[in-house]
Amino acid sequence: MSIKQCKGHAKQTGFTLVELAIVLVIIGLILGMAFKGKDLIDGAKVKSLAAQYNKIQAAFNIYFEKYGAYPGDGCTALQVLGTFVQCPTAGRNGILNTVNEANSALIQLQNANILTAADLQTPFGTTWAVSISTSAVFPPAGTNYLSFTNPVNAVPIATVADARYVCALDRMIDNGDSGAVAVGGAGTVVRSTTAPLYTNATDCWARTGTSNVGLRLLP
Repeated sequence: MSIKQCKGHAKQTGFTLVELAIVLVIIGLILGMAFKGKDLIDGAKVKSLAAQYNKIQAAFNIYFEKYGAYPGDGCTALQVLGTFVQCPTAGRNGILNTVNEANSALIQLQNANILTAADLQTPFGTTWAVSISTSAVFPPAGTNYLSFTNPVNAVPIATVADARYVCALDRMIDNGDSGAVAVGGAGTVVRSTTAPLYTNATDCWARTGTSNVGLRLLP
């Protein structure tokens, strides 16, 4: 009896080079979309901050046109949310000098139905506040700044902001170097004209660390 040996081809398993290439391309596309999606979200947050700043600044002007003074100017006591009362005329000087004046400003804009509470909430879950004109955090003296970082009026309202957003915001509403936006480290504000933290040539999204940020409101 003869024994016949049958030779067969073993079935191969696994991916071919073409299949591996396709998988790698798909993974690359997914990662690319994920990073692009994050960039879009970050960009949207910066645009939202800029839009809120413009809206609050416009609200100050609307209030002035209607009542002949800026909100908060002349207030000797903190305004109560829900009841609109104009501040005494005796203390008005076109700037918000005291804590009561600065903290009453945004309350009056809400009580006058010019702004809502939602208008004052930033994309980071913090609330906009107005600095007093003598603030050492947001100089020079005689100016008021809008901010959502600490400290404003010596009362911390939030941690300092991600430096990437500060840089991108400056570039969006100013020249990316100096002007309407003042930036600085925790505790002190530094204008980029004296000690630049970035320039208009800086890659904002490559920055690290945190900064205080103040947006010029008055005058």
